[in-house]
Amino acid sequence: MFPNWQLAVISIGYIGLLFVIAFLGDKYRHKLAKRGQSLIYALSLGVYCTSWSFLGTTGQAATNPLSHIPIYLGPILMFVFAWPFIQRIIRVSLKLNLTSIADLLAARFGKSHNLAIIVTIVALIGTMPYIALQLKAIVYSFQQLQLGEVASTWKMGLVVSLVLAGFTVMFGIRNIDVTERHPGVMLAIAFESLVKLVSFLAVGLFVSFFLFDSPLEIWRESGANIDFYQQSTGPNLLAMFALLFIVMAAFLSLPRQFQVMVVELKDEKDTWLSRRIFPLYLLVFAIFAVPLGLAGHLLLGDAVPADTYVLFLPWYQEQTWLTLVAFIGAISAASSMVIISSIALSTMLSNEIVFPFLFRTNQPTNTDFDQFRLRLLNIRKYLVLFVILLGYGVFLMASPDTLSSLGEIAFGAIAQLTPALVAGFYWRRASLTGVYGGILVGFMMWLFLNFLPQFGLYEHPFNNGILPANTMASLSSLAANIFVLWMLSHISRQSVQERVQASLFLEWQTPSLLDTSKRKNIDVKELELLVSRFVGTKKAAVQFGEFLAHHDKKILGVPKFNQELLLYTEKTLASVMGASSARLVLSSAIEGREIALDDIAALVEDASNQKQQFSEHLLQSAIENASEGISIVDQDLNLVAWNKKYIDIFKYPQELIYKGCPIEQLIRFNATRGLCGVGDIEEQVAKRLHYLRSGSSHSSERQQDNGMVIRIEGNPLPGGGFVMMFSDITAYRQAEQVLKATNVDLEAIIQERTQKLEQANEALELAREKAEQAHVNKSLYLKACSHDLMQPLEAARLFTSALSSQDNLTEAQSRQVKNIDHSLKVANDLLADLSEIARIESGNIKPHIEPVSLKLLFSALKQEFSAQSSEQSCELTVHTNDYWVYSDRQLLRRMLQNLIGNAFRYASPGKVLLGARNKGGFIEIVVLDNGPGIPKDKQQMVFEQFTQLENNAAVGGQGLGLGLNITKSLSQILQHQLSLNSESGKGCLFSINAVRTEAKALPHKKPVAPAMALKGVTVMCIDNDPDVLNGMIELLLAWQCQVIAAESFEKALDLFANHDNDIDILLVDYQLNNNHDGINLIGKLRAQVTHYLPAILITATTDTDIEEKTAAADVGYMRKLVKPAALRSMMSALLAQKLQSRYVQEKMN
Repeated sequence: MFPNWQLAVISIGYIGLLFVIAFLGDKYRHKLAKRGQSLIYALSLGVYCTSWSFLGTTGQAATNPLSHIPIYLGPILMFVFAWPFIQRIIRVSLKLNLTSIADLLAARFGKSHNLAIIVTIVALIGTMPYIALQLKAIVYSFQQLQLGEVASTWKMGLVVSLVLAGFTVMFGIRNIDVTERHPGVMLAIAFESLVKLVSFLAVGLFVSFFLFDSPLEIWRESGANIDFYQQSTGPNLLAMFALLFIVMAAFLSLPRQFQVMVVELKDEKDTWLSRRIFPLYLLVFAIFAVPLGLAGHLLLGDAVPADTYVLFLPWYQEQTWLTLVAFIGAISAASSMVIISSIALSTMLSNEIVFPFLFRTNQPTNTDFDQFRLRLLNIRKYLVLFVILLGYGVFLMASPDTLSSLGEIAFGAIAQLTPALVAGFYWRRASLTGVYGGILVGFMMWLFLNFLPQFGLYEHPFNNGILPANTMASLSSLAANIFVLWMLSHISRQSVQERVQASLFLEWQTPSLLDTSKRKNIDVKELELLVSRFVGTKKAAVQFGEFLAHHDKKILGVPKFNQELLLYTEKTLASVMGASSARLVLSSAIEGREIALDDIAALVEDASNQKQQFSEHLLQSAIENASEGISIVDQDLNLVAWNKKYIDIFKYPQELIYKGCPIEQLIRFNATRGLCGVGDIEEQVAKRLHYLRSGSSHSSERQQDNGMVIRIEGNPLPGGGFVMMFSDITAYRQAEQVLKATNVDLEAIIQERTQKLEQANEALELAREKAEQAHVNKSLYLKACSHDLMQPLEAARLFTSALSSQDNLTEAQSRQVKNIDHSLKVANDLLADLSEIARIESGNIKPHIEPVSLKLLFSALKQEFSAQSSEQSCELTVHTNDYWVYSDRQLLRRMLQNLIGNAFRYASPGKVLLGARNKGGFIEIVVLDNGPGIPKDKQQMVFEQFTQLENNAAVGGQGLGLGLNITKSLSQILQHQLSLNSESGKGCLFSINAVRTEAKALPHKKPVAPAMALKGVTVMCIDNDPDVLNGMIELLLAWQCQVIAAESFEKALDLFANHDNDIDILLVDYQLNNNHDGINLIGKLRAQVTHYLPAILITATTDTDIEEKTAAADVGYMRKLVKPAALRSMMSALLAQKLQSRYVQEKMN
């Protein structure tokens, strides 16, 4: 056979090739996603074909040509006939961002974490025999082909386990990702699927057409016909169907299959190709396993184990390379399963058991993203090693058996999850209690009846049964599982959470009559006839005509058209008889059930009559109580309603007024009495009838001979007809005449005074407009300084920060970068003052009052001004104490920064003191210097904007004269008293009085993440200023981040659509192009993903409510100019929070 070194070199070389492929897959994952993702996904499903498929089924086919068929037929039938079910699993998992079969079942049944733990344990124990199977396949393949035994079985198994664990850790556990996708590993698995397919196909073709003339010759020489008929007995066929049922039940719940088929899928469109390729892939193995098994039994017999026929058949004619190809194929089949299963199980163990347990006992407070991420990664790496070594333990403990036996045992365990899976999607009444009971009973039966007997603890209970012992044990436990699930679900009650979650998984078609639309031939004319019986022929024709005008049967298709037609018909009927009756009438008519339509119509008609009588009575009561005379005529101009006031106004005879009286008769009666004006009576009548027929609204007044003035108003009714209102306004007109006479003189006086007042108001308005315009111009200028002028400075600061992060700068270059950064800082301070003024005047500053420790505040200020103290030759003395005050920490610090900076500017060289003293219920914070002081006559002036004293022009000219004005404004906002005590030549004493309070517990100090903490993080930067965007890119690249940059709102949406699951955090400017804002953009981007996406808004805007908006949107907030250390710290904290929300908080609910 082969020298040991040769097999070792080939094995190590192949594993090395997998390393390279996985590395390239990670590096070029975006290019692969665009081009070959569908093919990679389809091939990765081949992970189903493990060493059992590559080696074990051939051994089965050697003695029974049909025994291996269920292993392949089960998945093929699922992909052909149960494809809608598979699609639903995929669709729901992608929608809810589910990362394992445990996540899926827990999400369906009330988000039960305990259920997720049970499923994880079942999957772990059930997969152990399968991992042991793969390790046996690799070790035995190596041992069968080596010349001499170098290492014992347990040593070789340990080496294989550690190598596979190393590969999985290196490429499967490279980072923590919310989607749990591994593009590099998937490319390697797809390659392995291709390798084992080519290997198996090559050996199959060689045996079928080179060792023998054709597969038929193999069949004939082996006497397979006789074996086939002998095996085609009732018990054997029953055993095949039983195994087929178990395989189909286990297929969808296999952790490795769920990982590649659901978790690793990025786009549902990629499944189209897999449905066609995967069944063909399985078919190749199913077909060629028969000639390989028969040929091996014919040529090799019992000289070698039947499970190794694929390896030894090429060697039968000394085909060295083909034997090595078969050897590599066997390694591929086994290693791919171990890699994917260990990834899937480590994910389930970490997410469902380990992470929640660790963080429940030790609540995470660390905001260092890198430390938190490394901790999670290390835990998952240890879990991969644990899973593989656990499989190695089963490999050592299990009695020597065929590969098919171990595979079937594993299938029986995983199948225990399938009843819950199917019930979760198709049975609304399935309860968490039923699922608990079903899985526990089924799994315990499998454990005691199937798994433990493999270790020789006791004899298998079903050894003498009608079915194979393993099959009978798996089938019995699965049947018990289903029964317990069904029984407990009927007697237990679902929680509200379970019912809510069920709605996400169950797709019911409502209403029920929609099923009829698929089975029956719906005739529009029949439905129109049905509706006409209740709404009238004319109205039914109009309504169905409108429906047909807007619904084209050819475009919609027959099912969709029928569905829309039935819904429209039901809605039309419901308008006259109610929804329930309409549903009953429509479904009965379509399904052909006998129903008395005449009786229903009569009931509807009676109900309508009663409703009409009630409406008429209500109308009559309403108009009788009106203060105006009212008459209502129908579309035929006949009187249908009136009130007593109407009769009293016109003094109609009793016999003239009756229901249905032509209105023409009443008009002529009034005209003959001269109530319609002067002129021909018939013309007057015709004129008024014309108004009524044309439906024209009109209003007029008539004065009768007795002096009564009547206002007449007429308005058309929607369905035809007219309503007339007649009001006696005699008293109103008389009062109007008196007022007109009285107001003649008053109007002249008022007009004169009004003109004078208008002139004065115009002058005041003009002055006000000028003042407002001046204020607006000032605000616009300040806003421009705070935003537009800050943009280039922001870019420059980012570039210098990126430069300072480089390690290859000389001492001179570092000094120059430091000087540039200092100059930019001075410019930043000047613009910050202008920005502060703009924020104050716009009312944008809203204090957050809380207890503030002066000790911590003073310490921070001392550290901040230590360098400036040396530069300006000012000695800063800080007296610390344990006082606490009620204030806003940031605003109070800003006030003290201004006061200390002002003291440094005017007292240099000299001394500055910062301290505090207790004054009853207040604390007086003082800043004292020994500078030139401020004269009494100028002490009020120094608090005005753009005011500087000339005592020390050399140093004092560095500012804009805004610091003390800002300090005074902030003191007013905080309601702190600010005072100044100074004399010329004796220095200055500034004091701030704040309310004293008791100390509070200090929070744990959060460590600042170092620059390397963000290595490998993918950041999306969005800013419409190219310079700022480029500066941010350089800074992030210096931190070794992956950067995706967008300069516009639209570009950001396009880029995010292609990298949505790769992006870890967003950095977004607030003011974007085309009046878009960053908060709106963040909301749109977050809506495209199902996981939490942290974001930071970076802005120099002076909008009053910007901080409230960011807090409401759960967005980090930073003002420009950005300090790199602060940005790095916030990014680290948000990323750590993202991991905690994913792996900690979610499992504790």
